[in-house]
Amino acid sequence: MSLNAYILAGGKSTRMGEEKGLMKFNEKPLIQYVIDAVQQVTTDIFIVTNNEAYLPFGFPLISDLQKGLGPAGAIDTVLFHSTADTNLIIACDMPFIDADSIRYLISQQRPDGITVPLFNQYPEALFGLYASSIHAKWHQLVEKGILKLSDLLSSFETTFVNGNAMSESNKNLFRNMNTKDDLLDAQ
Repeated sequence: MSLNAYILAGGKSTRMGEEKGLMKFNEKPLIQYVIDAVQQVTTDIFIVTNNEAYLPFGFPLISDLQKGLGPAGAIDTVLFHSTADTNLIIACDMPFIDADSIRYLISQQRPDGITVPLFNQYPEALFGLYASSIHAKWHQLVEKGILKLSDLLSSFETTFVNGNAMSESNKNLFRNMNTKDDLLDAQ
C-alpha cells in the first residue's frame, strides 16, 4: 500500500484572525507539530494551501481545484492529486497528533474506502485515511453541492475507529486550535 500525507492548511481562519497553520504554539508554528508526527510515518508529504507562506516548510504546495468549498473541496483536491493508494489527511491545527496514533489508524484502515476516528460520537474527518479509489464518487458529490463532511462520510464505506480509546494515552489528541483563546488554553 502506498501512502501520501496531505496537511490541510487552506482554511479561511476566520475565528483565528490570521493564518492558522502559521500561528505559534509553544514557539513553533501549528503546522510544524503535524509535520513532525507525519514525517515519522511517510516522507511523501504535501500541504494543501494557496498560501506561499508555507513554502519554507519544504513540501510541495497543492492549490485547491475549486476555491471556497472548504474541507470537502480540499479532500477532492487531494484525491485528484494523489498517485498513492491511500491518503492520510490531517488538518494543520491539530498539534497533539502523534505518530503512534497515525500508525494505529493505518493499522485499522479500510483499503477501499475511508477510515476515520469517532471521538465522543463525532467523526474526526480531518484526521483520516481516504482511498484514492473513491475520488470519482467524492468529486460527483462535491459537484452536486454536498459539502458537509458527515454527509460525505455516510455516502461511502467508512470505518469508524474508536477515537476515545485512541486518546487514552494522549488526552489532547483530537484537540484543534480554532481561536487564539484555544492556543492560550492549550499552552
